[in-house]
Amino acid sequence: MTLEELRARFPSLAADRRLLRNDVYAVLLAGIITGDLAPGERLKDGELTEALRVSRTPVREAIGRLQQVGLIRTAPNRYTLVSPLEIREIVDVVGVLRLLMPPAIRHAVNGVDVDTELELTVVAERLDREAEGAGDASPIDAFQRSTAAILAVIPDRVLAETIENLIPRFVRYVTLSDEGAAAVSRERVLDFVRAVVLGDERAVGVLEEVFLELAEVLSPRVGGAA
Repeated sequence: MTLEELRARFPSLAADRRLLRNDVYAVLLAGIITGDLAPGERLKDGELTEALRVSRTPVREAIGRLQQVGLIRTAPNRYTLVSPLEIREIVDVVGVLRLLMPPAIRHAVNGVDVDTELELTVVAERLDREAEGAGDASPIDAFQRSTAAILAVIPDRVLAETIENLIPRFVRYVTLSDEGAAAVSRERVLDFVRAVVLGDERAVGVLEEVFLELAEVLSPRVGGAA
C-alpha cells in the first residue's frame, strides 16, 4: 500500500488542507499498527512529506514520537525504518503490561468519571452491533480506545504514561498475529469494557486472562529460538 492510499483511509485528513502534527502522527501510527507500513519497511522523509503534503517538520516530529514508543528505528544519515516485529521484545512488553495494567485498571474501576463512562459505553455498543452483524467495530481498536480513555483519567500519571508508551507495540502485535487477535477477542473486550463501566473488578481479571494467554503462547517460541 502506498502512502497516498494509506492517507486515503482517513477521510477527515483527505481534504486539501495542511495536516496538523497530530494528524501526521495518527496516519503513520495507524499504518504501522495495521501493517500497511510493514515491519522492517524503510521510510524516507521526502516520500512521506510528498505523500502527506506536509513539510519535513511534522514528519520528523511524528517519526520522533514513533521512535519513542518503539515503532520506528533510526540511524542518523543511514536509515529510518518500521521496527521489526521481534518476539523477544513482545514478550517483554506483555510481561511489563501484565505487571502495570492491573493496578491502573483498579484505579479506573474505583472512579470512572461520567465522560469516560459515556465513551466506554459507546465502545461497548459498537461491539454489540458488530456481534449482530450491524457494524464494523474491531475488538482490538475497541481495546485501544477503551484503554486510552481509562489511562487518561487515572491519578497516577507516571503509571499511565509508562503504559501509554507500551500500548502501541502491544496493539501492533495483537493486530498482526493470529494468537494476539484470539487473545483480544470481541467477547473479552466487551466483558472488559462493561466491567469498567460498572465499576466491577472483573475488568482486572479479564485483562489478566489476556496477558496470561499471550505469555503462555509466546514463551515457548522464545525458548525455542534461544
